[in-house]
Amino acid sequence: MFRVCQSETGKKVIHMSSLFKVFTVFVLIQILGCVIWWRRLRQTPRGRVALLALFLLGNLPWPFFYMALSQPDPPSTWIASAMIRLFLTWQVGVFIWLYIVAEIAIILLVFYRIPQKLLQFFRKRKSRSDFPPDETPSVNAGRRAFLLQTTRKAVWAGAIGGGAWGLVRSEFGPKVVSHTVSLPNLPRSLDGMTIAHLSDIHVGLWTPHKDIPRIMAITRDLRPDMVVITGDIIDHNPSFSKTLVQHIHLLKQVPLGVYAVIGNHDIYTGANAVSESLSSGGITMLRNRHHVLRDEGLPLAMVGVDDPGRRWLGSGGHIPLDQAMKGLSPDDFPIFLVHRPTGFYPAKAREIQLTLCGHTHGGQFGLPGGPNLADVAYEFTHGLYQRGNSVLHVSAGTGAVGLPFRLGVPAEIALLRLTS
Repeated sequence: MFRVCQSETGKKVIHMSSLFKVFTVFVLIQILGCVIWWRRLRQTPRGRVALLALFLLGNLPWPFFYMALSQPDPPSTWIASAMIRLFLTWQVGVFIWLYIVAEIAIILLVFYRIPQKLLQFFRKRKSRSDFPPDETPSVNAGRRAFLLQTTRKAVWAGAIGGGAWGLVRSEFGPKVVSHTVSLPNLPRSLDGMTIAHLSDIHVGLWTPHKDIPRIMAITRDLRPDMVVITGDIIDHNPSFSKTLVQHIHLLKQVPLGVYAVIGNHDIYTGANAVSESLSSGGITMLRNRHHVLRDEGLPLAMVGVDDPGRRWLGSGGHIPLDQAMKGLSPDDFPIFLVHRPTGFYPAKAREIQLTLCGHTHGGQFGLPGGPNLADVAYEFTHGLYQRGNSVLHVSAGTGAVGLPFRLGVPAEIALLRLTS
């Protein structure tokens, strides 16, 4: 989202020109919205005053937002994170609202207004004199007005209520989900092994610092044999990784350790800086390589690749699985960690039986147990999938991105129990 440059200390900071472009787009969109509502509120002076006040209050945090992103160290207080999260929710919310309004207007134009005009052109309308005066037209007009007002109120109530509920829900959790994963060729020594799967934590402006120790504590209390994090760990500034490293000690009792791969947001943030910081905290980073647990006496190989990071949709580019598996013994059972679910088919082609990934956030918005936004882009979006002897687990994400709330798709930590 933002272009970064090196500071004198070597840390990456946000380039002002990128933020100015974002600022310009969002402010122009809001000005357009204000113009539309200014015309509609011509009969209510107090409404216009409230509109101006809302516009000013909604844009006052821009200087603070720039300061938070441009400094080599992230904001240290919870009020800074809360302010930024609410501010971004407002900014992106206005953008989405106008987008939805535009979509509805286009649909009405194509499927209602234009056909209505064509019908009026090709067919004579009945004369108004056919109706008794002051009866049917007035009744129909009153009914239409009532239905229109009711629909508007329902839409506003649903949007505001749903947004408020999603924002509140994002402050609690993540929830724990458990899965039993049956793998036909699993070695007997690995039968019953448990893996805590985290993904898309987005430690940064999206995930408040206070959430990190809670996430680590929940994971520790599950008492897994191993913890994996499948990308998008750090966002916006590599220095945010210090927050995770400060609390990674909560997982020091995990017998087989913590393994992680790089996601697209880690690349946007600075993959090398993120990787070095997390490695210093005791996380084994699998960057296009594998790690065999021979010292633990297990025929297990953790295989991981960097996300290409080029595009959000699709594979994003080449997945270097062959490079990561080079030199791997056929006696070792591989578990593949990749950020995007599109890595599943290359893994299946290599006869890897278990692939773990994230990236989709389960759509972040969707119907409980039903369709979600990620369905339009990916075949696999959330949960367990099996194709032949190969199994894929897609995490719904442990954090949030873009907007700090979720609807219908809670944040999660998954506990996977392997069985043959």
